[in-house]
Amino acid sequence: MRVSLQIKVSIFIALIIILISAVSTYLFTTAHTRSKEQGRILRGTALSYSLSKAAEEGLINEDLDLIKKASYIIKSPDVTLAQVYSDIWEAVDAYPFERLKDPPSPEAVMHFKGESSPFQVKISDGYDFYSPIFFRTSEDAPPVIIGFVRIILSSAAIQKELRGIIITNIVVSAIITLLAIISINILIGRLVIKPVMSLHRAASQFKDGIMPDMLPQRSADEIGELSLEFNRMSHAIKDRTDKLIESEKKIKSIFERVEHAIFRLGKDGSVIEANSRFKEMFGEVTGLCDILIGEKTAPDCLRKALTEKGFHLEDMAIGKTGDEIIISLSLYPETDSSGSITGFDGYLINITEKKRMEERLIRAQKMEAVGTLAGGMAHDFNNLLTAILGYAEIILSMTQEGDPFHKPATIIHDAAKRGADFGKKILTISRKEKMEAKSVDINDIVKNSLELLRRSIPKNIEIATNLKEGIPYTKADSSQLQQVIINLAVNARDAMPDGGRLLIETATVGIENGAPGNIRAGKSGFIKLSVSDTGAGIDRVTQRKIFDPFFTTKEIGKGTGLGLYIVHSIINNHGGYINLYSEALKGTQFNIYLPVTKETDIEEAPQDTQDIRGSGLILVIDDESDVRELCRDMLEPLGYTVLLAESGSAGINIFRQMQDKIAIVIMDMIMPKMGGTEVFRALKTIAPGVKVLLCSGYSQNGFAGIDELLKQGAIGSIQKPFSRREIATAIKKALSG
Repeated sequence: MRVSLQIKVSIFIALIIILISAVSTYLFTTAHTRSKEQGRILRGTALSYSLSKAAEEGLINEDLDLIKKASYIIKSPDVTLAQVYSDIWEAVDAYPFERLKDPPSPEAVMHFKGESSPFQVKISDGYDFYSPIFFRTSEDAPPVIIGFVRIILSSAAIQKELRGIIITNIVVSAIITLLAIISINILIGRLVIKPVMSLHRAASQFKDGIMPDMLPQRSADEIGELSLEFNRMSHAIKDRTDKLIESEKKIKSIFERVEHAIFRLGKDGSVIEANSRFKEMFGEVTGLCDILIGEKTAPDCLRKALTEKGFHLEDMAIGKTGDEIIISLSLYPETDSSGSITGFDGYLINITEKKRMEERLIRAQKMEAVGTLAGGMAHDFNNLLTAILGYAEIILSMTQEGDPFHKPATIIHDAAKRGADFGKKILTISRKEKMEAKSVDINDIVKNSLELLRRSIPKNIEIATNLKEGIPYTKADSSQLQQVIINLAVNARDAMPDGGRLLIETATVGIENGAPGNIRAGKSGFIKLSVSDTGAGIDRVTQRKIFDPFFTTKEIGKGTGLGLYIVHSIINNHGGYINLYSEALKGTQFNIYLPVTKETDIEEAPQDTQDIRGSGLILVIDDESDVRELCRDMLEPLGYTVLLAESGSAGINIFRQMQDKIAIVIMDMIMPKMGGTEVFRALKTIAPGVKVLLCSGYSQNGFAGIDELLKQGAIGSIQKPFSRREIATAIKKALSG
């Protein structure tokens, strides 16, 4: 059965009006209900609070007629119940009074077990509100809950109002629908039929090249017939258009969305097509030969891609700005239906930063290995110096000035001491240890650093200092500050390959210097350490990255990018900060600011010879025979009896036999087969109260095993090389402890 377009439009319009009216009525009533309910919640909360305040006064005055104190609340027409409960939910008063025993909501009871905030719960005919009654024993005391109030507000008035709104909307919708149907029937012929017929005639001309949007075919009426004719004419063209659009989207997605540089080559290697990433990297190049470094590289790649049906390599290339970059290149041949090569597809990935990071990590590992090797060499060096320095000291104690052996012994002793100081500096640079902070004079650290700098700075660079007298102390690890000075000086050296001037200055500045927000400056201000050079300077872009780890402007193989990062970390750990000032062709100045401390570490005055004498049996365990003999020759003249053991196992056997007589064990940490840690644990197993003095060519913090054994009960440590006074003082301190 065919239904006319006029009737369909009338039915459709009527349904639309009814639907709109229903939706608008629903939205309006929902919003109105929500607004009324929110108002009801606010009103209920306010009323319950007011009732709780009135009940509070009544409970305090022991007036059980609590609700009448708030008659303005209970007389409200929407209040159907008001109750007052004690703090254990026993009803105290109610309105109406016959509902006194109405139990509270279980949800409210559960709520107030952990909370003291007001609570409401929706019920079938309204809202049930609860508020606690607080009491303060004094103004400063925290409030205590002494009861609860309850108010139930009815929603009957709201429901009545909503019913009126719904009825009004239904009546209005019916009137509007009737008027719309009458209007549509009058205007349908004039406003619909004629435009449809005109559109039908226009659709007949669609084949001439005009392509409007597809029309949906919903029925077999006039518009349906027109839609069918329109769709038949546009179907073929629309299919072709969709395919073209989809193909274009895929090409754009491949070429523009990926981070790699994608390109297409002709069979001769010329660039036919490339994405924006490729152009960002290489600009408007015309061939692969213009990108890769080397005349034969590109043709070789093409030949290998032909034979291998795909080719991958890592090579150097020239970027858009002329810089050399490292790329990963992949090429794939493209063939036609006959199998002939028509070109190549490929992509490039810039792996410069990845490769540089790998190289920096390898260099950093090499530096760490060199540091470990230097530490081991310094340890062995200290073992040798122990015997030289010790026996030189013994000879000096046996001679006087003018004796034939006094001068040679003095020269040997002084040279050994300089060697010991140099070994300590090597350990300072190579060790990895926690900060050992004490009050230090920055000028002394600079002077000590100059000894190492003069060995590493070339002669064409002048080293100058401007050290202000009377510099206050700062709390710092002197070895780490020495490392800071050396790192900055080495950077300055590298910035002046043709020579120049390196200036190290110290001064005191006030708190107005402008410290960063996270640095708290004391009233005494800061100690300023400046390292300046007359090199080429540092541009502003590089200055923003210069303290980043692994960032370096030096050539590959000439820098790790860790020097300034380490400097920055050390200064931060000391509670200070660092900044720099640089001008092109004038040089760079690094300024370090360290907080001033008023504390000073007072060193104990050296005791006289009589103070270091003692008595008792000492067991020395050391694999170095010279060190063992030195200990005996040093300690026996002071009153001690010394037993010697050449290995850890020998020392354990001696101690097991004579543990009751041995007063203290002096033990080397580095020994073959059985190291110091194993020997210490064995001694502790035999006699838990044994006194062990550790001895090593490493510093205490530079060798992790020493710190650990000190925590486990070792009484102290002494670093090689040592003097007679140092080892005797350590023994007396250990025995007295």
